[in-house]
Amino acid sequence: MMTCVINNPLKIMLVAGEHSGDILGAGLIKHLKISYPNAEFSGIGGPRMLGEGFNSFYPMSVLSVFGLFEVIKHLPKLLSIRKNLKQRILSQKPDVFIGIDAPDFNLKLERDLFKQGIKTVHYVSPTVWAWRPKRIKKLIGSLNALLCIFPFEEKYFEKTPVPAYFIGHPLADKYKNHLETLSARNTLDLDSEQAVLTIMPGSRIGELERHSQTFLESAKICSQNIVGLKILVPMADQTTAKLFADIYKKSGIELDLEIVVMATSSMIAASNLVLVASGTATLEVMLFKKPMVVAYKLSALTTWVFKTFKLLKAPYVSMPNLIAGKEVVKEILDKDFTAEALSEELLRIYYDKDIAQSMVNEFDKMTTALTCDADAQAANIVSQVINGELSS
Repeated sequence: MMTCVINNPLKIMLVAGEHSGDILGAGLIKHLKISYPNAEFSGIGGPRMLGEGFNSFYPMSVLSVFGLFEVIKHLPKLLSIRKNLKQRILSQKPDVFIGIDAPDFNLKLERDLFKQGIKTVHYVSPTVWAWRPKRIKKLIGSLNALLCIFPFEEKYFEKTPVPAYFIGHPLADKYKNHLETLSARNTLDLDSEQAVLTIMPGSRIGELERHSQTFLESAKICSQNIVGLKILVPMADQTTAKLFADIYKKSGIELDLEIVVMATSSMIAASNLVLVASGTATLEVMLFKKPMVVAYKLSALTTWVFKTFKLLKAPYVSMPNLIAGKEVVKEILDKDFTAEALSEELLRIYYDKDIAQSMVNEFDKMTTALTCDADAQAANIVSQVINGELSS
């Protein structure tokens, strides 16, 4: 009598906690399905992951909590979700668990699962190289692989037991064939010869409240020195667009200014130079190879906490400088954060073409280093973990 052996489909579980993680998760699932077309994908994810056939046990919004007090308020619910999810994962015994960013939720979960024999991968390194370096202890003995999106992160972990692998940055792949300046200006109905400054004061309410007035004052000084200067302001949504518009109206400053929602890429591409708040946006500007000035002002409480407990360890705050390991772009922060300082640097870059070109040349090298087909690289590492080719 012939015995028929039926191979059970692979079980791959993932947890993404916010929009950026949903994008990473969807790209990873898409590439894993090439090798494992019958695999089952489940856990917690957003609309893009659902579009790839993912089964989400909870809506991703339950994990999208920002700020100290918001986290404290929702902590009992978050702990309950993590406990229930852990039990569900252990009962289903997936071939691998992948936590995508969301370190406060995922690292403890990964550690518990790893101790129970579940293979684990964490996608996007926690910023232990920048602040709270003691968090590295949470990574040791918890993972089969840590997927790093910046090359300096893999180097940082070389002298530790953490199995870290650089895979490239998905944004670099996304913007590889980005809009050229002229095409972007045509899209936005801008004159091809007009001088354009894009200002990006931040995507969060607190950042806009701290930065917008000074960014506007700086733009005013620039407009007094650059004939016909156009100011572009990309905003993430209607809420932040309205807040910025209100601040602009109350400022009494008059500029040739345009605020548009969901036009970040085209506005960066259309610009001659960019004034940007420190954050992921600095990476976007770098990938578009546009000269920039980076600025940031922390809240008084955050400044006190960072200084008192000496939490910040990195020599720079902007991604271009961290990637290069040197100052490529000027960072104007906290006590130096004034309209005069910002505008002086912007005008220096605008009128000295050698400075601007030198910056762009550095951006070109870093962009090349980051463009590695990150989704495919991530899927390859996960496959190696599943096949037992990588162990912690």
